[in-house]
Amino acid sequence: MKRLLLVFVALFFLLSGCAAREDQMAGHSAEMEGMTEGHGHGDVKVTKHFDESLTKLTDNNLYSLELVIPDEHLKMGVNTVEIIVHHSTGGDVAQADVTVTPWMPSMGHGVMEKPVVMERGGGLYSVENVVLSMTGHWQLQVKVAKDDKTDEAVFDFPEIKAMGHEHAMMHAPPPKDLDYATEKMTVNDIFKVSYKSTGGLIRINRIHSWELTIRDADGQPVNNAKVTVVGDMPEHGHGLPTQPEVFNMGVGGFYRIDGMKFQMPGWWVVTINVMADGVHDAVSFNLDVL
Repeated sequence: MKRLLLVFVALFFLLSGCAAREDQMAGHSAEMEGMTEGHGHGDVKVTKHFDESLTKLTDNNLYSLELVIPDEHLKMGVNTVEIIVHHSTGGDVAQADVTVTPWMPSMGHGVMEKPVVMERGGGLYSVENVVLSMTGHWQLQVKVAKDDKTDEAVFDFPEIKAMGHEHAMMHAPPPKDLDYATEKMTVNDIFKVSYKSTGGLIRINRIHSWELTIRDADGQPVNNAKVTVVGDMPEHGHGLPTQPEVFNMGVGGFYRIDGMKFQMPGWWVVTINVMADGVHDAVSFNLDVL
């Protein structure tokens, strides 16, 4: 009888212990809900608020990043994303300096237009004007700086596609009454700028150079100006796939632009920015690329 009683007591404590362990595990699971493990960081966890978001710990474990893509997928063209920043130990990171750099590792270049980051509160930062100028492998390099603590992480996107790609590649006619002049005055009539392609007729997917001539309003050559080039395809929301370089030829107001490339047919706008003797002005040229 005593032996039977001892067996019942042992079973009671055994079952009680199992139940306690199950409650403990359930509590642990509830506590970890909304958390996901950071890649390559052992037991460190990253806060996760949205099921479809992407999460990363920064390289030195200082910050936890959650990337939300409202359109579900990044695409070739203009994108908007949101980034939620926390300390790796928890808590919102407000009033941080957040920068986002689109980068194409296989091509070794980024983009001409920088994304615009705006703080929304509660560790939330919206990032607009994320321009991915072509299909392929892209990265979003995110840097966070707060109170002299800077860290960064890279979100990788192996295959960015064009939405409605077949339609976009069609050579739709440009808007009517565009001015296709190759010589123009800048917006404020400070400089007269002209260009010509060194390779003749401009075709898509051909890297070529432009010869640029810059003169002042009186027709005198403007030498030693700082010149930058921005290409844009207004109807498709993206720029050039390359980063053209401008070389000062020294005399006569002559400059050479290397690395010009248009990856799609249609209407393009190339803007030339000129800074000389502390004065800045710009001019835009329309092109119908075949």
